Amino acid sequence: MFPIIFGTLTFVSTLVGGLFAVHCWKRFGILAAFAAGVLIAVSLFDLLPEAFRLATTAGIPLEQVMYVTAVGFIFLLILERYFSVHKVCIPDGTCTNVHHQRGGFFGAAELSAHSFMDGLAIGIGFQLEFHVGIIVAFAVIAHDFSDGLNTVTVMLSSGNSLRSSLKMLLVDAIAPVLGVLFTLVIRIPENYLILLLPFFAGGFLYLGSSDLLPQAHEKSDPLVSIAFTLLGFLLIFVITRLLGV
Repeated sequence: MFPIIFGTLTFVSTLVGGLFAVHCWKRFGILAAFAAGVLIAVSLFDLLPEAFRLATTAGIPLEQVMYVTAVGFIFLLILERYFSVHKVCIPDGTCTNVHHQRGGFFGAAELSAHSFMDGLAIGIGFQLEFHVGIIVAFAVIAHDFSDGLNTVTVMLSSGNSLRSSLKMLLVDAIAPVLGVLFTLVIRIPENYLILLLPFFAGGFLYLGSSDLLPQAHEKSDPLVSIAFTLLGFLLIFVITRLLGV
C-alpha cells in the first residue's frame, strides 16, 4: 500500500514541476540554465555514486560503469544530433542547424525511462526495509519536480507544441507509478540497475551540457545563466545529502 501512495505523490510532483515550466516559459533562458544544472547534478551526485556503490558491492570494476556512462552519452548524442538536427540554408548561402521536434521526444523519453527507474527504486526500497523505502520515496518525490520541469523544457526547446509537451509530461508523471507497480509483481536483479544507472547518467550529462546549457547562455545574461545553473546543482546536492541517496 505504501509504495502505491508514494508512487502517486511522485505523479503529482512531476506534474507540478512541468506546469511550473509552462507557466514560466517566457523566461526560457533561466529555465534551461536551471534544468541543465539539475540534469548534470543528478548524474554526478545521484546516479553515478549509486552505480559505483552497487558495482563495488557486486565486484564489478568501476571502469565498466564509466564505459556504460560513455555509451549513454554517445547514444543520446547520435539520436539528438544525427536524427533530429538538419541544416537549413537561405538563398544568400548562410546555413544554420535547426533542431527537429524528434530531439525533444528522444530527450523526454529518456527522462521518462529514468522516472520509471525512480519508481523501481521506491518499490525495491520497500522490499528491503520500510525505512529505506521511505527515504528513497522522499528523495524521488523531491527531485521529480525537476524531472517534470526538465521534460517540458527539453520538449519546448526542440520546437514541440505545448500540447505535445504536456503529453510527454503526463508520460513522465505516470512512469514512476508504473515502476512501483512493476516491483509489486517482479523483483529486479541489481545487475540491471548497475547498467541502467550510468547509461541514464551519460544521457543526462549530454542533455544538460550539450543541449540546454548552450541555449541558456544564448538566451539569458551570462551571470544569470551561471547563477541558475549553480542553483540547480545546489538543489540536487542538498537533496542527495539530506536524504542520504
